[in-house]
Amino acid sequence: MNPTLSSSKPPLIIGEVLLDHFPDGKKILGGAPFNVAWDLQGLGVESLFLSAVGDDAEGKQIRDRMRDWGMDVAGLATVDFPTGQVAVTFNDGQPSYDIVHPVAFDFIAIEDAKTFADKHSILYLGSLAFRGEVSKRSITNLINHANLPRFVDVNIRRPWFKESDLEILIGGATWVKLSDEELPELTSLDSCEDEAAITRGANELRSHYNIDHVLVTAGSSGAYLISDESVIHAPAPKPPKMVDTVGAGDAFAAATIAGLVREVEPHELLHKAVGFASRVCSLGGATTNDRDFYHLDS
Repeated sequence: MNPTLSSSKPPLIIGEVLLDHFPDGKKILGGAPFNVAWDLQGLGVESLFLSAVGDDAEGKQIRDRMRDWGMDVAGLATVDFPTGQVAVTFNDGQPSYDIVHPVAFDFIAIEDAKTFADKHSILYLGSLAFRGEVSKRSITNLINHANLPRFVDVNIRRPWFKESDLEILIGGATWVKLSDEELPELTSLDSCEDEAAITRGANELRSHYNIDHVLVTAGSSGAYLISDESVIHAPAPKPPKMVDTVGAGDAFAAATIAGLVREVEPHELLHKAVGFASRVCSLGGATTNDRDFYHLDS
């Protein structure tokens, strides 16, 4: 399913960290790459998270929370822009996001991408941080020069998402993750009504962008892993308590990466990732500091 990944080398994660502002007044740490790094730490996989925060109370809060959780803050820069924030609203339990621009994570600067080449097992990136020219340049340099297996989480957030960026972001990627709502936006599919349609769309994406593996999350229907070798489906267990789906896709990505690093067999990996994503739907927000929550076999 994957190239051999060194379990002794931490995943490298780049992208946004921000505060999600919820309708009830709660402010919860978020941003897909940050959520993945946080969840990986909870799952026992240390990573290096590359991002930027402002010289403000929110930036200090993020840095302190990362330290308290045991995360490495060496890759978290402080810049002269405010820490990222998003206003989250809901329609029938599905979240919508109003993402402030410009903010600190639009200015993630990397001087020499080659220095990361031999120190990490895998490169994870999302698509939102690609909206800022400084961050876009840094991510592009990592893709071109770090020479790492690449896991790309496609997050279509209009108006920031640009189809013209896809060739750089996902071209030649080892793994690409997206939802069954996003797949038709990037392929000729009208909808993902069944496994055959999802497989057809995933293979179209794989062929066009030379991708090894496509992971498609399908909400209550679970998830699919499509590659040359097989099509694997894992149904979604019912969440212990459905609160919202914020962070479920990020939890799925984190559990998948943890499984890849640990060389878990593909069927087991997909089932564990779907199960973990389902549990996150009971949180109310993307992350928790309850370490017991991260026991995948519990």
